[in-house]
Amino acid sequence: MPIPYKKIHGFTLLELMVAMSIFAIVSLLTIGGLNNILNTQEHTEKNMQRLIRFQMAFTIISREIQQAILRPIRDEYGTVSDSINSETSDDIKGLEFTHQGRFNLGDTVSLQRVAYYQEDKKLIKKVWQVLDRVEDTKPVKQIILDDLEEVNFYFYSINRSETSSNEGFVGDIIWQDSLNKDNDSQLRAIKISFKSKDYEELYRVFEIVQ
Repeated sequence: MPIPYKKIHGFTLLELMVAMSIFAIVSLLTIGGLNNILNTQEHTEKNMQRLIRFQMAFTIISREIQQAILRPIRDEYGTVSDSINSETSDDIKGLEFTHQGRFNLGDTVSLQRVAYYQEDKKLIKKVWQVLDRVEDTKPVKQIILDDLEEVNFYFYSINRSETSSNEGFVGDIIWQDSLNKDNDSQLRAIKISFKSKDYEELYRVFEIVQ
C-alpha cells in the first residue's frame, strides 16, 4: 500500500533573511539601550565621586575654621600677620588663618597655620607646623581639589557696635572679596565657592565665632 504523501512546510530563504534582519535590528537596539544605561551609570558614579570630594574639602575647611584661634604670627621676614587673612603669605588671594591642631603629649594643643588658595585649576592647602617662621621654614603643600574653574573666598563683617546675635544674618548679606581690616569691624562669616565644568557653583558659609 503506498504511503500517503505529506507536504512538508519550511522556511524560504527570503523568510529566513527577514527573520535574521529583524533579530539583528532588535539586538542592535538592545545593545544600544544597554550601552546608554552603562554610560549613564558611569557618568552618575563619576559625578557622585566628584561631589563626595567637594564635600570632603568643605568638611576639612569647616573643621579647621571651627578651631580658628586669635593668634597672629610672624612670617619669614618678621612681619606680623593677623590671625585671619584674605591673602596668603605669598600675597595670593585666598584664606590664611591660625587654628588649633592635634593634641600633643601632656594634653597640650598644637597650633597650625594653614592657607587655602587657587593655583592653576587646583585648590591648594599649605600647612606650617610652626607659627612664627624663619627664612628656611617650609610649608607642606597639598592638592585638595583639581579641575576647578574658579575658587572664590568672600567675607562678611559687621561693626562691633552692632548686635552679635544671629540677627546679623537676616536679610541680604553683602559679601566682600577681601577682609576688612578696620578695628571696629568683626568678621562674622566666610563663604567659599567652587566652580567646575560639572557644577556651576558649590559653596558653603562658615560662621566665625569670636
